[in-house]
Amino acid sequence: MPAKGRRGVIAGGVIGLVLVAFGVFVLPFAFTTPPPIITRFVATRAFSPAADQGRALATVAVRLSEPSNVAITVKDPDTGTIVARLSDGNRVVRSRTLAVRWDGRDLNGRQVPDGTYAIDLDARAGEKKFSKSRRVVVDTAPPRPQVTVSTTATGCTAVASAPGEPATIAFSAPTAGVRAPVQQVGARGQAEWRWNGRDGRGQLVPPGLQSIRVVARDERGNQSDRAVTCWVGHLQARAVPGQPSSGDAVGVVLPGGGDPEVALTLRRRVGTPGGPVGRQVLGGAVGQPVTGPASTARITIPAGTDPADVWLLAARGDDRQALIGFREGDG
Repeated sequence: MPAKGRRGVIAGGVIGLVLVAFGVFVLPFAFTTPPPIITRFVATRAFSPAADQGRALATVAVRLSEPSNVAITVKDPDTGTIVARLSDGNRVVRSRTLAVRWDGRDLNGRQVPDGTYAIDLDARAGEKKFSKSRRVVVDTAPPRPQVTVSTTATGCTAVASAPGEPATIAFSAPTAGVRAPVQQVGARGQAEWRWNGRDGRGQLVPPGLQSIRVVARDERGNQSDRAVTCWVGHLQARAVPGQPSSGDAVGVVLPGGGDPEVALTLRRRVGTPGGPVGRQVLGGAVGQPVTGPASTARITIPAGTDPADVWLLAARGDDRQALIGFREGDG
């Protein structure tokens, strides 16, 4: 091939490469693909219509690239039945953003059952169309931990376990004005509070039944609220004998040395600490009280009285008391 011809072929190849490079690197920027009419579509993933503090609504947020008709419906994902209409799509939305909320009610204003629902979005702008779906969970069931409260020598120990879902647990002694720090637990976790029987000013609360409130709250704002009792006496004591029989004389042993004076009283057993607030524990007196040094003071369980049916109340002169039972499991 003549040199002039070869030069022409080479020049043509160079031009071809330039045109390809122009098409690959330049044209996409010169003729960009127009954005979809909906550039953002987000929705609350889970909520509770029964919640408070502003969490009782599901929010759906949409961002538009141009004026569009936007229809947003809530449907049963299994049947496709329309449950609620959040935007009917009959009017043109000219703003860049659209936000709607759902309170968990159906077309007839009734609260929908707990479960998963589909939030369908359908938009159109001229010949353009856009469809997308999100899921939202309606959950009004509160966490329900198992609550136990036991009496200690100085106060109470409260335990809340296995709420069934991740939750925060808040303990308090309302009448004493004391709150414990909020604890986060898992579905099978456990929270514990050891209360020392003192009020918000650090003073000992009066001996007797105290209420412990336990509030469990999930991330959707559902909460359970339970209050149970515990005995606070500020006195550690044990009965001797520990398992008496009807007609036996019973005394107490106080740790710490010394021989302080104590008053011993038998009271009819009508309940046990740890029950609901309002349920009584101590009934009327059984027999006559006895007062004397702890080493010698003895009170007799009347003949015919089952020891399991009475409480022994031991009190010192400094307003400290111990509640002692004779049933298996009494601490």
